[in-house]
Amino acid sequence: MKTSTAILMMLPCEILILSSILLPSDYIDYAIAIMMFYMAGVLFIIAKYILRGDNAHLISGISISYEEAKLPENIEKYAKDSKKTGRILQIVSIICFVVGVYLIITK
Repeated sequence: MKTSTAILMMLPCEILILSSILLPSDYIDYAIAIMMFYMAGVLFIIAKYILRGDNAHLISGISISYEEAKLPENIEKYAKDSKKTGRILQIVSIICFVVGVYLIITK
């Protein structure tokens, strides 16, 4: 995982910590829901890039460079892993979105 992606994933945690300090306790569910929407969006965008198949360097556990990932033989080699990882990320993003909607509806 790249550093910029890790920073994007840590931002909701920072938002939740700040909102738990600054907001009244009645609005904590809203803060968690916004965090879940943000996580769903980030994961869905990452999943779209991974599903293309030529981004094997983004998948954890595959250590090849960006140039090597663009070679046709590597695209074919890692396409199955890319599809599997992309689908898992899409499912997780949908679950995050549903949890966010649930928190908004139940409040």
